[in-house]
Amino acid sequence: MKFPLPNGPGMKRWAVLLFLSILVFSFALSGLMGRIFAGWRVDVISPDTLRRWTKQVQSLRFVDYALALTAVWGISFALRRLYYAVLTVAARDPQASAPAVQARRRRGPRVVAIGGGTGLPNLLSGLKTYTDRLTAVVTVADDGGSSGRLRRDLNILPPGDLRNCLVALAETPPLMGRLFQHRFTQDGALSGHSFGNLFIAALTEVTGDFGEAVRASSKVLAVTGQVLPVTLEDVRLVATLDDGRQIEGESRISAAGGSIRKLVLDPPGVRPNPEVLQAIARADAIVMGPGSLYTSILPNLLVESVAKAVERSGALKIYICNVMTQPGETDGLSVSGHLRALKEQTSYSLVDYVVVNTEPLSEAIRMRYSASGQHPVAVDRDSVEAMGVRLVKARVLETRDGLVRHNPGRLARAVIRLIVI
Repeated sequence: MKFPLPNGPGMKRWAVLLFLSILVFSFALSGLMGRIFAGWRVDVISPDTLRRWTKQVQSLRFVDYALALTAVWGISFALRRLYYAVLTVAARDPQASAPAVQARRRRGPRVVAIGGGTGLPNLLSGLKTYTDRLTAVVTVADDGGSSGRLRRDLNILPPGDLRNCLVALAETPPLMGRLFQHRFTQDGALSGHSFGNLFIAALTEVTGDFGEAVRASSKVLAVTGQVLPVTLEDVRLVATLDDGRQIEGESRISAAGGSIRKLVLDPPGVRPNPEVLQAIARADAIVMGPGSLYTSILPNLLVESVAKAVERSGALKIYICNVMTQPGETDGLSVSGHLRALKEQTSYSLVDYVVVNTEPLSEAIRMRYSASGQHPVAVDRDSVEAMGVRLVKARVLETRDGLVRHNPGRLARAVIRLIVI
């Protein structure tokens, strides 16, 4: 049976590469060992012959070392590709037994996903089919809608973005997810509030701790992995625009218009959630985005200890670039412009790979978005690679109800492929 890899050869090729690499390594090792032992036979050879052999050994030993190193690389590469193939097959195979799938997911890579808004839950819903070891690090700078009202009325951190991530990672029946996402529409005090936000707010009052309320909600929803607020302190976003205006509040920044020169958290010196730093330290990969660059992703990285931990981490660092520009935030920014903003706003180097979409947009979609001031993000490979970042193209787009979104399954496969290759 052949198990095809997306956008690449099947498992058989990587199995053959693994076999050949082991064969070459064995050959190189036998050559090295043979030459080492040959030098011991000094009792049966003359000094002149020994000197001649020594010169030959020194010249040939380099070849053996080169073959051995090449074979080690081939073994490592083939194993990682096979691991990716197994993960992909496990996620796609409808006949795989539940215990087998769960066992593979429990051994999956440790992934920390950083962001907020609607982009982060979209990524999480795809990644959870590959691994149980997920950590969502979520911004708490939201001050609009239901979250903003609860924040002002009850003096709690905004629960909305956390709620969306909890539902995305939930393993409970769909009805429970729909319940958490249900928004009251009738006139009255509850109008506009979602049940999940009210549930987290109530748990915060019962437990006396917002972090504990999120953990309790995770248990109720049987969440895969964990969802963590980036900080447990009350923070707000403050943006300084190119025209000198200072805009306070996440919901007001995009609406203000103009280019953002500087973004900071108020108050300064915000302490991170300790669990976030622990997750970053253990991560195999750290994924930033997709989502609003200035109001969903950067608010997490403006917590300096978090940005510093990401830069120092040995994990693979991946940025998922948005497909379209966002008015009031990323007008006119190319892919390299997004990366430059991350570097300039945080003062840290945070990205190894950037994933961009190659799925073409229809003319109707382009015109619809253009009318609202949104355009496809220009892919400038040379500028990206000049920054020391590898650009990865993937078909990760889908259109739902006339809106451009990242497809959760395709995006997750692109991320997993980078992690294990």
